[in-house]
Amino acid sequence: MAIILKNQKGMNIIGQGGKIILFTFPSFIAAVIVHIYLPVFAALPHSISFIKPMGYILLLVGLILWGMALIQLLSGFFQGKLITTGAYRVVRNPLYSSVAFFILPAAALITLTWVYFITSVFLYTGVMIFVREEEKQLTKVFGQEYADYKSTVSRMVPFFKPHQAGQDIFRCRP
Repeated sequence: MAIILKNQKGMNIIGQGGKIILFTFPSFIAAVIVHIYLPVFAALPHSISFIKPMGYILLLVGLILWGMALIQLLSGFFQGKLITTGAYRVVRNPLYSSVAFFILPAAALITLTWVYFITSVFLYTGVMIFVREEEKQLTKVFGQEYADYKSTVSRMVPFFKPHQAGQDIFRCRP
């Protein structure tokens, strides 16, 4: 475990993840509780049960993206490299993005409950709030390389460029 937490260039592999998880976790617990103990309140209309297969597709895609991003992070971090390829070419935070946009919505569709969509919103918000500190560290460590990457790849929303018109609705300002 100690090797995973080892610092590379003044950063550890967890980054701001602890804060983001602490911010998001209460909404996840609340979603599970509402889903289990208030199923009538949490339920989506049964008439849309035809969307369940889409949930399984989203789950599969999300798990593949999450796994790819994790493998890239583990290999790149321990080599001291800035990762800008694969999942990191699409968004700067693919681990969070895959959970917020694929895995949690998949849980909502598969269970036909809306509460997991709320957890997605909390996760997205937590990333936007806390990841700025990590971005400052990355800028300090990787300099212009990270600045160039940051200017061309969105923080969380796939395929949106940071300076595209309309992107501001998806980004929190520092």
